[in-house]
Amino acid sequence: MSHPTVYIARLACAWLAPIVSAMAATSVVPIEFQGTWVSAKAACESPVRARITGDKLMLDSGTDSESLGGIEMAGPGYFQPGYNGIMAVLLTEFSGEQPAMVTFNVGEKKGTAQIEFSPLIPGKATPQSAKYNARISKLNLAARFPIARVTLKRCAGR
Repeated sequence: MSHPTVYIARLACAWLAPIVSAMAATSVVPIEFQGTWVSAKAACESPVRARITGDKLMLDSGTDSESLGGIEMAGPGYFQPGYNGIMAVLLTEFSGEQPAMVTFNVGEKKGTAQIEFSPLIPGKATPQSAKYNARISKLNLAARFPIARVTLKRCAGR
């Protein structure tokens, strides 16, 4: 190849790398993130918890529970270019409305997690936003599970 052709090929590879790495997600939750997670301020016996397996996020309030599948671990392209930290992100119902997301090692603090529940989309409804809002409203996760946006710790052996 001539020099200009090599340059263009390298440029194309550099441009595509972040896209490919973002798509390089996995549908299996790594073992270090599996287990029972509770508020960092609570005892591990707390009834309000999240249980994470290789393919599910199960929320429990002691009187209510919800299991969310369709798990995907976000690939490296989820974060800004050049990110080399330890945070990882779990997305639920990846091919659907993604009602919950768990970030691990929040703020680069190993062994922590934080759950976020998807909000409703405000404004005039489109067919897509109406479908999304119907699913998010039906789940009503924030009202049912008081575990969102708090620092979580993983309980040993659970």
